[in-house]
Amino acid sequence: MRQKKFLLFIQVTCALLLFACTQENVEEGMLDLVAQSGEYFTEWPKYSPTIHYDFNKENGQLPVPTKNLPLSASKYYKVYPAADDTETESWWSFFVGKKANPLVKDNEVAARNMLKRLNEDFAYMTDVMGWPRDLGPQKGYRSAVFLFGSGLPTDNASNTDLGGWQSAITLNGTTWPIILASYYPVYCFDPACGYSDAESQCSAMVHEGIHAIFASMPGCRKASWFHEGANCWLQATLTYERQYGKEYTANDFGWLTMGSAMAPFMPIECYSGWLTDGTFGGPGAQGVNGASPTGNVRKVIGGVQYSEMFPTFLGEIVDYMAVPWVWMNATGYVLEGIAEQIGKAQMERMIQEYRARLCLCDFGKYSSAVKHLYNTYMGYIVESESWSVYSKPWRATPYAATEEDEEGWLVPDQETTPGWTGANIIPIIVDSSPLTVSFKPNGKLSTEENMSCQLCYRTEDGETVYGEPFHSGSYRMDFSKYKPANNVVFAVVCNLDYEYTPNPNIRRNHYDYRLKLSSNAHPANVYGKWFNWDVEQ
Repeated sequence: MRQKKFLLFIQVTCALLLFACTQENVEEGMLDLVAQSGEYFTEWPKYSPTIHYDFNKENGQLPVPTKNLPLSASKYYKVYPAADDTETESWWSFFVGKKANPLVKDNEVAARNMLKRLNEDFAYMTDVMGWPRDLGPQKGYRSAVFLFGSGLPTDNASNTDLGGWQSAITLNGTTWPIILASYYPVYCFDPACGYSDAESQCSAMVHEGIHAIFASMPGCRKASWFHEGANCWLQATLTYERQYGKEYTANDFGWLTMGSAMAPFMPIECYSGWLTDGTFGGPGAQGVNGASPTGNVRKVIGGVQYSEMFPTFLGEIVDYMAVPWVWMNATGYVLEGIAEQIGKAQMERMIQEYRARLCLCDFGKYSSAVKHLYNTYMGYIVESESWSVYSKPWRATPYAATEEDEEGWLVPDQETTPGWTGANIIPIIVDSSPLTVSFKPNGKLSTEENMSCQLCYRTEDGETVYGEPFHSGSYRMDFSKYKPANNVVFAVVCNLDYEYTPNPNIRRNHYDYRLKLSSNAHPANVYGKWFNWDVEQ
């Protein structure tokens, strides 16, 4: 991805398996949740088949390369390791041009430290996490960093220009993904460097190296959003695992993951989130104009493509090796690619499960991290990022506001009804057991096939309780065994349209619905911190 990010490194079922209630309707490889646990369940079943890909097991381990990319010696000033060095065990090389900035032109300390960091980080990704190397090592060459602005054939920039991104160079008819970085992040590897952002600059180099791996894989050709989100997930997982081991507890996400938690009405496959005209950015940034002064992106949630949330769901809940599977097999849009493996019913169940787990902070090792996002950003004022494009300020909450109509139906705020694969979460105060919720899709876009509602909650002890998703009609939930914390139950309303369609333009769709509650219940304050089930409110 040719996106500059060195000056500010961003951040390191519905078809629940079944919507029917009888064993006769169970599809092969799927469980009947009703037969398993009656009106509710406390754990989701595994996906069958799952999505899993380990490069080492599929291809065997690669040998350490002993040669650099075949760039003519007349084109560069110096390269580390040297072109004739076949003894140094390094997976990475660094090409320096003849016009390099003096801070790095002959700075062997910075060069060696940079290569050491890249060697260590990418060795872990391959040897422990099962990810491939980029195209260079797969073809017997070292991965490469080229010095931007140094007179190399990659660019015509000045040696004082800033920036850094994943790029590529074509040599002897083959295009090789590389890191193209200015002197600034390279110099940050020198202990003598006093830049305040030195560590984030060093981490950003790894971020761009991950993009070089992605660029060498066949997947996600229609998924710009996943390039960034999966990258942030991979680097964060790498950091957590090496520091704490695989059984770590994550306490935070990168800050741009906020949109996935606080604005669940935004689609999963979304670049730049909820735009100022009320539509949503497409998987490949369709409809997005982020350039000032006429940009249509909102603050913070406009960076949702950097969110680790859905990749974390894949890697933490679906399968540890699910994300590399996506990069190898989902060659177009991500959700459609996954559906080709697990089927439509399980894909729709995945959307529902993702949204319900987010609602309850039920994210495995990342449960505390989800709760931290909620606590940090509840009430955050989201406005237009552009000073000349107005959008009504939105006070962030993961919960959807509703108003009761004359017939007693709850009507959701029409601005924040779900986009495709989006969701609304309605918190409900329950005075007694049982609770009955009626649900109906509303309008031409919303149908029983593409909308679903699921009740769920946590107990005071933190137990997660999920009701069966339903498309329409009424659902009755009894609390005689599990009492909801703070007497709050959540209705998670999802849209299940996972196929992105530019014509008709699905980005414009907001899916409407209605809810009706039994007389012993009423909507809760949408700014209440109901996600803190362990705190009396």
